[in-house]
Amino acid sequence: MVTPPSADLAQYRVTFFFGPEPVENQPDHVRCVFNVKKRSWKGGVQVGIDVAQDYLDQAREQIGFSSWIHHQLQQVSQEDRDEVMRRAEELFIQSLCTCALNLALQAGIEQQNQIVAVTTFATELQRITHEQPEQVTDLIRLELDLGETSEI
Repeated sequence: MVTPPSADLAQYRVTFFFGPEPVENQPDHVRCVFNVKKRSWKGGVQVGIDVAQDYLDQAREQIGFSSWIHHQLQQVSQEDRDEVMRRAEELFIQSLCTCALNLALQAGIEQQNQIVAVTTFATELQRITHEQPEQVTDLIRLELDLGETSEI
């Protein structure tokens, strides 16, 4: 598995704060913000993960997100599909940002508010989206209560 060792991540308490939100002065970027607290720190920090629309499009393509979500929508009533699809798109970005944040935590972060470009971990994220896309899609599936994992 490509995920960071749980011992490394266990020293952090991470809470999703908000996002995706447009990034000021960068209309093609969105940001998710997380509150991060490490056991040894006296207080937490906010870590923003910025991602460009082009990068999101590439990740969607690599995962096969469109066919995956359409397959998942078969479990949803016709009248709820538009809302579930809208929410799935938000969750896709949040999930990809969560993967990037986990990689940043594994690499070690300073105790200060910061913004990390998702491209900082482009190689590692590409490996995840190619070899283990369920690391992204499982978070979406669970949040939307879409049942068991299916092949992508």
